[in-house]
Amino acid sequence: MIIEIQKISENGSTYEGALPPESLDLEGDKFIRPKGDVRYVLTAEIVSEQVIVRGSLETELDLLCVVCAEFFSTTVRVSSFLRAYAIKPGMERLDLTEDIREDILLEVPHYPRGETDETEHCRVCGRNLKTNTEARSTESTTEVWDPLNRLKL
Repeated sequence: MIIEIQKISENGSTYEGALPPESLDLEGDKFIRPKGDVRYVLTAEIVSEQVIVRGSLETELDLLCVVCAEFFSTTVRVSSFLRAYAIKPGMERLDLTEDIREDILLEVPHYPRGETDETEHCRVCGRNLKTNTEARSTESTTEVWDPLNRLKL
């Protein structure tokens, strides 16, 4: 996302659009997969030799659940993007791409879990994330350990 400083109006300018998923630089990442564009709505204004940019960002990601190791989809939103850039002599453009990438990645949960608020179960595998037990399991705990219990050591 590049802003041409000379085109910013006195009252500020609004920029609305999208960056390609490649702008997140996540190719080959094992834990995060971008699903779509990074959408932005930003306002830029010049205040005392600085460009102040504020607004919101949003993108869809597939994240690896730390409980079941399956991917689930989620939306990452940044509602308070805010940056101040000093205007240097001869500066014509301002590239926000790295700062947008940084803010999006800072909003990704450190330990993503595929739960929903109301059920506390993983959306992918059905595991109860509070107790870390299978929601759909029909085997009793003793049946699972029977083969090991029969070992003669």
